[in-house]
Amino acid sequence: MKVYYEPYGCSQNIAETGMLASSLGEIVEEPEDADIIVIGTCIVIEHTEHRMLRRIEELKRYGKKVVVYGCLPSARREVLPEGVIPVRTWELPRAHEIIGTGDSPMNHIYTMDRVATVPIANGCLGSCTYCITRLARGHVRSFDPGWIKTAVKKALSQGMKEIRLSSQDTAAYGRDIGINLAVLLDNLTSLDYEFRIRVGMMEPMETLEILDPLISSYTSPKVYKFLHLPVQSGDDYILKRMNRGYTADDFLEIIHEFKTKIPDLLLSTDIIVGFPGETDESIERTKELIMKVKPEILNITRFSPRPKTPAYRWKRPSTNNVKRWSRELSELHFSILREINRKYLGKRFTVLVAQKGKRGNYVGRTDAYRPVILKTARLGEFHEVVVTGYRDTYLIGENP
Repeated sequence: MKVYYEPYGCSQNIAETGMLASSLGEIVEEPEDADIIVIGTCIVIEHTEHRMLRRIEELKRYGKKVVVYGCLPSARREVLPEGVIPVRTWELPRAHEIIGTGDSPMNHIYTMDRVATVPIANGCLGSCTYCITRLARGHVRSFDPGWIKTAVKKALSQGMKEIRLSSQDTAAYGRDIGINLAVLLDNLTSLDYEFRIRVGMMEPMETLEILDPLISSYTSPKVYKFLHLPVQSGDDYILKRMNRGYTADDFLEIIHEFKTKIPDLLLSTDIIVGFPGETDESIERTKELIMKVKPEILNITRFSPRPKTPAYRWKRPSTNNVKRWSRELSELHFSILREINRKYLGKRFTVLVAQKGKRGNYVGRTDAYRPVILKTARLGEFHEVVVTGYRDTYLIGENP
């Protein structure tokens, strides 16, 4: 069976789509060469959902069997066109039974260059008023730690050097099976290989529950000092309307505790702009928070009302205000990035090169997961580099 696939959305959805495609047969590069087509869908915002539906219709024109995986069939199955095979996220382990061919996707690993992405759970413990992804993935279902460890060992034995643990909320891992993320990390870092783990997104509410043991796990040299902790707003009133379950001070406490023990931490966070009830004053509080924590990665998303969520019909701020707020936050972030990156000029780092970059370059990662672009390198190896330049979102390095 020849399989063509297109993955969209978060790293977890991309990995699971790749696992599903691999379980069905031989991967091919073009849809016309395939016997079956798999598309892994994302619906986090309205524009993305429309894009997914258009692409499904385009793929149907090849006259092949089309499998639609991911958040679209899970939360919005009613909008799927006829003639496709829907596979919901919680059906991944038995997708082969639904499709009628192949073996379980759980027997496969998604890899790219020297990077393996391993999903550790499906779903979350939150109930955010705007989030359709929760409807798509449901209450947290953690994968067995034995399966995760076996998958990681398999990837490492194949020469992978970076392991990305992915989930809708990695901090919620294990809450349904009696363990936690810190235990899982300690279990994985005990493996006798030279590698690095990148922990995926963690929600603040669940991170607070395991903060001390989690930070202890992060001190392992095998764990990147990379923290993706979405705050969404710096205003407590907006956070309450979002039903996020924490305050801005809770978020700041997490960052303070991490940076006290891990000073060279790379922080990634997310902001939703234009949530119902947002004002100039609430945006100013968000700016103040951003200035305090100085994230190196800031994902800014304009609020998109999604069906089946409480916030779907709530009154939104004007489009002009939302555009202005987004622009102001972006400008603030880039000023922070220039300030941060400038201080690394001339610094020496040991970087792991696990990915190819664009235009023939390579991407090295410092212990804090900071990207350093190199013209020459060897995939899967550690390199000593000196920083000779920078752009807004990455450093430029050379061999000393």
